[in-house]
Amino acid sequence: MKVPNFTFWFIIIVFVIGGLAIYVYEHFRYSPFALQVDFEVVKEYIYDRHVECYNPNFRNKFRTRNVQFNSRMTPYQFAMNVAPVLSELNDGTTRIEIPIRRVDKILPLKFKYVDNEVCVYETNCEISEGSKIISINGEPIDTILERYTRLYPNLSEFEAKYAFVEKLLTYYLKIIDANSIQIVYKSPQSSVQKTIYLKGIEKFQEKRNIIDLIKLDESLVVKINSFKISSKEDMQYVAQKMEEIAGESSDSSITIFDLRYASDGDETIPLAIISMLISQPEKLYQELYVRYRDRLVKKDQIPIQPDVNKLLGKVYFLVDKTCLYTPHKVLLSFFAKSGEKNNNVTIISSDNEYNFSNVFYVDEIAKILPNTKAYLIIPTGKVLVNGIPDIQVNEYLKLNCEELINLDSYKTYLEKIAKIIKNIGR
Repeated sequence: MKVPNFTFWFIIIVFVIGGLAIYVYEHFRYSPFALQVDFEVVKEYIYDRHVECYNPNFRNKFRTRNVQFNSRMTPYQFAMNVAPVLSELNDGTTRIEIPIRRVDKILPLKFKYVDNEVCVYETNCEISEGSKIISINGEPIDTILERYTRLYPNLSEFEAKYAFVEKLLTYYLKIIDANSIQIVYKSPQSSVQKTIYLKGIEKFQEKRNIIDLIKLDESLVVKINSFKISSKEDMQYVAQKMEEIAGESSDSSITIFDLRYASDGDETIPLAIISMLISQPEKLYQELYVRYRDRLVKKDQIPIQPDVNKLLGKVYFLVDKTCLYTPHKVLLSFFAKSGEKNNNVTIISSDNEYNFSNVFYVDEIAKILPNTKAYLIIPTGKVLVNGIPDIQVNEYLKLNCEELINLDSYKTYLEKIAKIIKNIGR
């Protein structure tokens, strides 16, 4: 019998050692010691880079904060355990995000948090749009939201629930490390609870446009569904829609931008809107500060240039408490400036809970933590707004789930409120 040669045994040994190394690494990376290492990295990175840590006293006080890890944890559990420390920054931004890989399965559903209920916003399965989620895996949806709001430690309770439902609930399979889940829900216009078992899918088929234009008799409504620009095609689509918006405007026209329930993204759309409303170069922020050693310094800004396509006539922005993301803040803070150039702009809130903040944070950067491979997100810029924009409140303009999701229902809603909006601007 022929004895296997050296090459054979070498390959076997390499595979065994490699397998043991992977096992040891995977076992170690979520151990209490590894989690403690990641937490120390979090503190050091905030200490070194966060815009508010310019103050030595605050910086040193923050550095003494500690969290004890006594057991293995998933990245999501780690993020929730360090949340109390991160919340001390009170910046509305700092958080820990867990990256989504292409191989991770997602639910065939997207959600919005409307009237304190989890509503199906888009679907790739038999659950219809507008359905209300009652429970997942036998656990009431409100209990789930209470637990995972800690993933957004620097947002208010409502804002954290809203952000979790919109951004992370689609990835709930990854959060709980499951392949399928049980969902109890109620269909629109029905009080009957139904149960369904769903498996994860690899890719969600988007159905909604970034921007929808609805032409009424005397006005044009621009419904912004998302601020996210993820491709060249998205950029071209937005540019085309902005040209159409400008082409529809005249000295006597009314343009209504509905910013409510718009998903997070970047500043591309706010910049495009602002550039159509200015007649000379303008700074985007009244005052932008960055950290330089132990002090804040005002950062020079490249002015926004006016667009050749002008937005004429009266312009309205519809907002509510769901307008919490940075693109919302960037756009609305611009109109906190005083001056004749803003006389044609009116901001209307459809609820009395919307609070404009004259301090917010921008220019986020990310740090990959060595063991959990999660991202620490912190801001490096601080915006100060002198004064607040004039915001008028009219609760008759409130949007419900059906009007948000169904474009035909939304058009009917607009026909009812068009005269109210027009009278508000007078």
